Amino acid sequence: MGSFADININNQELLSWKNTYDEWFFIKQDRVREVHDDEDLQDFIGYKIDAKTLKRRLQLAGYDLRSAEQDFNEVKSSWILEMKETLELCKNNPDSIYVDDVETISADLKIVESHSFQDWLQTLPKAFDKSSADFDTDYFNPKVIIDGEPLLSFMLSAFHSVYDENQGFAGTVFPCKYVETYAVVLLEHCDNESECVLDITDIVNGGWVTDFDDIAEVQAGETKFHQNFCTSLDELAVLNESTENVTLQRMVFASVITAMEAYLSDTMKSHVLNRSAVKRRFVESHIVFKEKVAKKDVFTFLDSLDKTLNTEIDKISFHNIDTVKDLYQKVLACDFPEDKLDQLRASVFVRHDIVHRNGKKADGFSVDVPQQHVIELIELVKSVIRDIDQQILDVLSIDL
Repeated sequence: MGSFADININNQELLSWKNTYDEWFFIKQDRVREVHDDEDLQDFIGYKIDAKTLKRRLQLAGYDLRSAEQDFNEVKSSWILEMKETLELCKNNPDSIYVDDVETISADLKIVESHSFQDWLQTLPKAFDKSSADFDTDYFNPKVIIDGEPLLSFMLSAFHSVYDENQGFAGTVFPCKYVETYAVVLLEHCDNESECVLDITDIVNGGWVTDFDDIAEVQAGETKFHQNFCTSLDELAVLNESTENVTLQRMVFASVITAMEAYLSDTMKSHVLNRSAVKRRFVESHIVFKEKVAKKDVFTFLDSLDKTLNTEIDKISFHNIDTVKDLYQKVLACDFPEDKLDQLRASVFVRHDIVHRNGKKADGFSVDVPQQHVIELIELVKSVIRDIDQQILDVLSIDL
């Protein structure tokens, strides 16, 4: 079994894949994600553009009616040559396995020779309106016969006069070698507003490719890292309220700061590794990259850059408010809420005593963390991270 993806131009299939897909001439900005809670509404995950946009992209890549006609003529000539060679073989060798096909090949040859690029182009809409299933044809020789329409009959019939590997991309429907040629031809019969769609819904739901996570995050109003962060804090809040225990409250208090660190670290790493502009800003601003690289070592440096970035980000103390505040501003253009930073710094100091002094202050007295202080810290950290996450979402929205 498997799942399928396909490209359709004005509801005519251009390409299809099983368990995978290729973006072809679609780009990231064309992505659409329409996922509904209502089962009566059809979900869509994929790419959508209008015919005018696709036509322009193909033209810029060198595919237009002129190139399409050239492709058509080359394939048509190869068909004619192959059919003539087969007929000549039958003429000179009466025992040839193709003798019984002479009549069919001759008829096909006559149609191919007598019809031009424009003939095929003009007849194509008629072929879309019909299919071989509309006709009573023989299973072993499915030839369609429409009175007064030899080309249309040929386009809808099985084609055995040329080897399969030489029949081109679209077979008798339109002689061509390239998918782009067939796309150009399909677009000639579209309005500018006609929809061109790459549908990957089935292979996303089948687990073969991942969903558009960034779009899903924007639609959800939070990143996945924020979802994980909130889940952790909710669990810690339940644990905090379960019982009044000095040791437990200290552990929960410290864990709230750890959850904040995890969000800040994961978010930074994800954007640095996956967005070239952010990667550049991190390298330009981080002190470890201040060392000059010899020209001959540039490619060695680039080959190991992601590994180095992973290592260096892991070294950063994301509970150090001033360090991370500066880093987020320089690299992600995110500002921490200034009115909450003093309180957050004080909480980090308490966390330091809990983790590194076994719950003791520098003067030797025990750190007192009642339940209410944990509740207040959870709300404080939630507020700070929610503010940052909204700034991250704003950047993701621009990139969509």
